[in-house]
Amino acid sequence: MKPAVGRPARGWVVVNLGLLVAVVATAVSIVSASHHCRQAYASLQSLQSSQWDMQEQWGKLLLEQSTWAAHHRVEQLARKELDMRLPRASELQVVVPGVGPDAVAGATP
Repeated sequence: MKPAVGRPARGWVVVNLGLLVAVVATAVSIVSASHHCRQAYASLQSLQSSQWDMQEQWGKLLLEQSTWAAHHRVEQLARKELDMRLPRASELQVVVPGVGPDAVAGATP
C-alpha cells in the first residue's frame, strides 16, 4: 500500500521525532553547561577578589609588624617600661671562650 500524497511515511515521522528530541536535549544540555560555566566563573572572580583583599591586608600587617619591631621603638620601650639602659664602659665584661675569668682580668695565678 502506498502512502497518501502529502503525508510522509511513518518511518520518517519517527526519525524526525527522534531528531527533534535529540536537538532539544542537546540545547538543554548546552544551556545547562553554560549556566554552570557562568556560576564557576563568578565564583572564581569572587575568590580572586578575596585573594587580592587578603594580600593587601597581609602587606599592611607586614608593614605594621616592621613598625612595631623597629630598633628605636624597642629601645624606647626598654628605657621607659623596663627601666633599662646601656651599660657603662666599666660595667662591660669580655668573655673569651676557653679562658678563665681571672686571665682576662689580668690576674696571675
